[in-house]
Amino acid sequence: MAGAIKENVLGKGISARRVSRILAIQGVYSYLHAEEKNSEIIEYLSEQDLYTHADLIFFEDIFNNTLKNIVALRKLMMPFLDISIDRLSKVEEAVILVATYELKERIDVPFKTIINEAVEVDKCLGSNEGHKIVNGVLDKLAKKIRCKSY
Repeated sequence: MAGAIKENVLGKGISARRVSRILAIQGVYSYLHAEEKNSEIIEYLSEQDLYTHADLIFFEDIFNNTLKNIVALRKLMMPFLDISIDRLSKVEEAVILVATYELKERIDVPFKTIINEAVEVDKCLGSNEGHKIVNGVLDKLAKKIRCKSY
């Protein structure tokens, strides 16, 4: 489903891709807390109203592959953190992990879009200043991963 949702819980129209990112981040967050199976998390997420507005192919790609590659994605992001990963909020960790996967594997999506989307979603879901951490880490990471297009 392309286009924007007219009204939603976030208060304004958002794209199907942003909904997919929100759901993927919620799913990764759930995994970080309880290490549930992907299928259990997807079942829970599919019960949310937003799920029907998501780009499900995009959602499944970024969610499943973020979890599948979580160890490698953490290794990529950790050098750019100013704090230990243990002190990082689980919401910010989930946002950075999903965006790191996108930066690395979804070259069809411009890196500026990935960073902007991560920051905007973190402003809704994360801590008050968490979006600044997300922006800083992803900006440095994009320079490394997408050096040719940066």
